[in-house]
Amino acid sequence: MRKWFSCLVLAVSAFIVAGQTQEQIPADLAAMADTERAFAKAATVKGWRDAFLEFFADAAIAFVPEVTSAKDRLRKQPDTPFSVFELVWEPRTGDVASSGDIGWLTGPSTSINHTSPDKKPRYGCYLSVWRKQPDGTWRVFIDVGADSPEPVPFAPGFNRIALPSRYAGKDDPAKAKQLLAAADVDLNTQMPTVGVAKAFAVALTPAARLHRQGYVPIVGSEAIASWLGQHSSSGTASQKDAHVASAGDFGFTHGMFEVSAPTPMKGVYVRLWSRDAAGKWWLVVDVAQNQK
Repeated sequence: MRKWFSCLVLAVSAFIVAGQTQEQIPADLAAMADTERAFAKAATVKGWRDAFLEFFADAAIAFVPEVTSAKDRLRKQPDTPFSVFELVWEPRTGDVASSGDIGWLTGPSTSINHTSPDKKPRYGCYLSVWRKQPDGTWRVFIDVGADSPEPVPFAPGFNRIALPSRYAGKDDPAKAKQLLAAADVDLNTQMPTVGVAKAFAVALTPAARLHRQGYVPIVGSEAIASWLGQHSSSGTASQKDAHVASAGDFGFTHGMFEVSAPTPMKGVYVRLWSRDAAGKWWLVVDVAQNQK
């Protein structure tokens, strides 16, 4: 089941933060968003668990905190109808590799447990990483989220996240993966040296997003650096794996983190990265899944 993590302030959309106009939606991104909508609709018909089993890739992973099969975990969950546990969500922004094989989506979520005494809505912000399957369909590879104290704001409609520039080079995937892994490791190395906020500040793209449990998503590089300075002044992280699109322009990493001050916490991070025209990797989304 989607755990809806955190995030803070700024109800500003990514493309506004970046100071750019809305980009045209690529066909692969539109198809991925349509699949997400079909996924959400299926949850209202067959319940969240069976919908997740249908729209998750067989190779989808979950974190416990070690990497495990997401579908194996789902099969152990009860078959709960929508009338008992109501879960709704929709994609509002995201991106896709130019090769059309990997992408991501995020948007607001609302859940209501109708067996609870108060039947109070719970709000969140989900993040899904998608992979195109051999048959051409899109399926979820990673799904993480963050609880929010209130409905999560997004710009109207569906918008592609704006980036200052996009990579159009010809690096082979192996080299692109090596460079992405190095960028992620460099960020982790800088965290205990210069502090979390400063380490992130030099890695973030202007329209970046930070998802943290119990907060409305924090949007924009300056807002993220400010928030981290107040909430995660000291911490460490270690990378577990990195994945890149065949075009070498988009990728994601995941690993373990631990924050020692001001509020101790530890768990799993998932980071999404995009490459600019010069070939540099920039952090687009960072989600922290707390370990219980």
